[in-house]
Amino acid sequence: MPRSSRSTTRFKQTGTETDRPRAAASLDAWLTCDWSEAVHVGVLEEFQQLQVCTRNTLYDIIVLNQSGDVRIRGGRYFPEWTFARFAGSTAGGSFLKRLAINCGLQMEFEFENRRIITSPVHSITVLQKSLPA
Repeated sequence: MPRSSRSTTRFKQTGTETDRPRAAASLDAWLTCDWSEAVHVGVLEEFQQLQVCTRNTLYDIIVLNQSGDVRIRGGRYFPEWTFARFAGSTAGGSFLKRLAINCGLQMEFEFENRRIITSPVHSITVLQKSLPA
């Protein structure tokens, strides 16, 4: 029987929005950010599953390829499994950390010629694939 572990890697945002400044409001702040609480989609295996909890929503994400094509479920825009392209993480401005999911930043998706930006990420869980017994 296959065994499955719920998570192999988990990242959580440290601090709260009230006790730390916006993640990257300027280029100087962006360059000095701590990027250790992140998952880079470009290095994950195909069909790797993630759970990302933002301030408002829990998202289930399946990585389809290292270019950012995903299936996503969660929130107002993705109530059912939907194909989308993951662009990266942003602080809500013009900077984008391409193909990375970062705690404290917002995820950005391209869907039906629209840009969907989530609330800030609080935690990221990389789910382990099922292993043979």
